[in-house]
Amino acid sequence: MSWAGKTPFKRIFRSLFRQEQAPSSLSLDAEGPVIPLSEEQMQELDRLVKAWVDEKGYRMPDKSIHEAAQRIGTTSPLLYRYCLTQGTDFRSWRTWLRIQDAQEQLVAEPDTPASTIARRVGINDRSNFTRQFRAITGFTPDQWRKMQK
Repeated sequence: MSWAGKTPFKRIFRSLFRQEQAPSSLSLDAEGPVIPLSEEQMQELDRLVKAWVDEKGYRMPDKSIHEAAQRIGTTSPLLYRYCLTQGTDFRSWRTWLRIQDAQEQLVAEPDTPASTIARRVGINDRSNFTRQFRAITGFTPDQWRKMQK
């Protein structure tokens, strides 16, 4: 099959690999073409996600965006799109929330081991927690805690 005559599809396909914007007449989602959300729909999604964050739902050990979307009360394609409007993907955003929570706990509870705090925020492996914490803050949890004193 030739790509000739498939210009719109070709541009969309290329945009996926070049991190460019898809043509404005059509956007892509993890599950294919999507219709833009109305302002009301976006506000409702924003409300659901903020409630999930306020309830610290990101601490739950969800294994996928699908599980998290179910807990939030939406679908995974909508949650995926919401995260993209925030400039990130779901896993990165959830990790950032967890690390922000951990930073607060590290200061509030200086005698609590970092591994305990890691489990509380939803990261069960200490080395994974340290790696993610360092990637976001530039410091290990113990280094960061010492700097906050």
